[in-house]
Amino acid sequence: MSLSRCSKFLATAALSMLAASFCGTASASASADANALNTVEKGQITFAFRADDKPVSFIKDDKPAGFMVDLTTEIAQRIHLQPQYVATDFSSMVPSVSSHRYDSAAFAVLVTPAREKVVNFTTPVNFAQARLVSLKKAPLQTVKGAAGKTVAITVGSALIPVLQKIEPTITVRTFPNIAASTAALKTGQVSGLFTGFEASSGLLKRNPDFQASESVMSGKGALPVAKDRPALLKAMNSALAGIIADGTYMKLYSKWYPGESEPAGMAQEYPNFKK
Repeated sequence: MSLSRCSKFLATAALSMLAASFCGTASASASADANALNTVEKGQITFAFRADDKPVSFIKDDKPAGFMVDLTTEIAQRIHLQPQYVATDFSSMVPSVSSHRYDSAAFAVLVTPAREKVVNFTTPVNFAQARLVSLKKAPLQTVKGAAGKTVAITVGSALIPVLQKIEPTITVRTFPNIAASTAALKTGQVSGLFTGFEASSGLLKRNPDFQASESVMSGKGALPVAKDRPALLKAMNSALAGIIADGTYMKLYSKWYPGESEPAGMAQEYPNFKK
């Protein structure tokens, strides 16, 4: 091989190696960027959700639907991740987020000191209120009115100590989900059903023989995130702040709760809350 041909060959090889090195670096960088938030699956954010809590989260036309599904879908879009939803029971949500089975939950989990030891929480997505649902033919006008009676509640719910604090003589009977609690109320196994405000509103619309007591405040509701996912928590909080400030939150809320005013406490928590 002549000197000129050899030089040309070496130059070409060097350029090829440089290109391969650059592409490899770019590919690695793209791969890192694709999962900069350290989610369970690259490019996706996986939410646990309850499939039986209409209009909060449920199955419609074989797809996840509801206010919290729409809200978390909006969060996912704003942090450039594809949302994925996995139906599960409420009691497993927090521990499953902590163990990285899911990235978060499409559910306003009541923030309690015990839960804060296990996961971090976003800023509030609502301020939880709860109501006691009963039959019109055997009405319970107040939570204290259920003294000495048996009340249904979802297993693992932080509303259990709330209920017991308001009226210690109530016998709590836990059920796996809202559907089972509703069936228990209809069949007379329990005198009431204690659940969140939004869930109780849905029950009243679907069951004309039901009524609800006054609301009681139970605390902040927020989305859980694993403690070792600070970047994801920061991104979700930033997206949520934008959703609240530009009116998207109330647009979604009004879609699922037509005629309702903004959830109690949100305007106080977020000074730029747009109605």
